[in-house]
Amino acid sequence: MNSSLTRNRLVLSKERTKVFRKSILEIWNQLEIPTDSNESWRKFPLGAVDWKELQFDPKDIFSASEENSTESLLSEEVIDGILSDILKYIPKDYFAYLSLLAAPSYELILVDEGESEFGFEELGDLPKFSVRIFYLKSGRTAKTEIRLENIHETDALHMTSSLDFYIAEESSYWEILDRESSDLDLYRFRNVSILSRSDSQVKFHHFPIGGFRSKLFLHAHLLGKGAEVIVDGVSALGGRNLKDLEMEMYHHADHTTSKISYKAIVTDKSHHIFTGNLIIPPNLKKVTAHQESFNLSLNKKARAEANPKLEVLAEDVSCTHGATVGDIDEEQYFYLLSRGLTPAESKSLLVTAFYGETIHSIGFSEEVKLSLESQIREILVGGK
Repeated sequence: MNSSLTRNRLVLSKERTKVFRKSILEIWNQLEIPTDSNESWRKFPLGAVDWKELQFDPKDIFSASEENSTESLLSEEVIDGILSDILKYIPKDYFAYLSLLAAPSYELILVDEGESEFGFEELGDLPKFSVRIFYLKSGRTAKTEIRLENIHETDALHMTSSLDFYIAEESSYWEILDRESSDLDLYRFRNVSILSRSDSQVKFHHFPIGGFRSKLFLHAHLLGKGAEVIVDGVSALGGRNLKDLEMEMYHHADHTTSKISYKAIVTDKSHHIFTGNLIIPPNLKKVTAHQESFNLSLNKKARAEANPKLEVLAEDVSCTHGATVGDIDEEQYFYLLSRGLTPAESKSLLVTAFYGETIHSIGFSEEVKLSLESQIREILVGGK
């Protein structure tokens, strides 16, 4: 796996970024911090956030410094097209636009054929803002591991806001492993957008670990005939961790396929919220879309919520959705006890079976899978 792809990591020029930021100011000036009346934020306690403690002023527009870098690996036309796509498909979310305006630079990453790994570290207590654009050219096949790691040395609450775009051009295949590792004092606001062109296939695996409060918007746009997007992952929550995930699949063309399959395990006093939505406009044909959410609670004080939605306005489609929220199966638990396992061993085995299927279905190395299992196990059963 290539983990040193600096030659493919570009920063858009100062002048181009400045012009782009001007183009979004009109929309930004109309946006305000969301309130509880906003459906997407009604269960996330934004009203209780002490922005001063996070060293952030919501009324400020930041004067971000730009880095200079060559853009020669892509033509002017391609770069202009990428920025145009961002303008067209960026969600109208306050924090998405905040990232565009406050990020020190826009990083454009050209993804190589084969396997690659990219790591991003967020250091210190000051607010961090980032914009990352991952780009896979037509006809290429890639497996990409993304690691987001937040590190700080104090117990002060702090925040990050990021916008990540994944653009898969025509007839490409792209499997993405998205790993978040957050300290226990972090507010993470994140927007992820996936653009899938004709006959491209994107598999996005999301595994967030740690954090205090986090909100994720994931929007996938299936833009051409034959496009396919699959999103899955596992959230493992402990302590007082709150994760609020909202995932949406937008079908724009005939003969497109999407699937969301997400699992969450909660313990202690943690709270997980999953909202999924399939959006299919009128007159589309031969569209297949599925979503499912499975949630396991290990403590009566822990909470897991699943909110499946469908906005299907076409007739020639196949759509399904389902959700479960429950405790460990008592019959299975007592069966394992009867076979001589201890209560702790029985619980650990059942929990591991719940999330293990998702991990072992991803197309990455056994080393990566074992690392994911170890992180999840540490949160849920103390690493035993």
